[in-house]
Amino acid sequence: MSLVTLAATARFALEARKSRFLAQAIAIESAEQALAWLREIADPDATHNCWAYRLGSAYRFSDDAEPGGTAGRPILAAIDNQGFDRVMVVVTRWYGGINLGAGGLVRAYGGAAAECLRNAPRRELIATVVARL
Repeated sequence: MSLVTLAATARFALEARKSRFLAQAIAIESAEQALAWLREIADPDATHNCWAYRLGSAYRFSDDAEPGGTAGRPILAAIDNQGFDRVMVVVTRWYGGINLGAGGLVRAYGGAAAECLRNAPRRELIATVVARL
């Protein structure tokens, strides 16, 4: 499977039991760029801003105070399952008053991220080297 990244930013909104989820994704070139974008788009009025990124063999994720393993890991799994690299996804949640449970959170965060990436414009990553003859 060849690796791909995003050709443009992508967004996907989802509602699950009165909670609203907004997944946003961008192509990244560095961890610093990923975290700077997170600071830029994280909504301080939202309940949670959960995220994950993949940059080659490096990756990071955060559940942002959701129960452990219910947000960041499913977002990272969505990135990996679709063969993306050099991608950051942030899923913002506004709590709607009904608890989703661990399984519901995994489905909502992972599903929002997966659908965001599924509909996103892609660009194939082609390994290159600089050579002088």
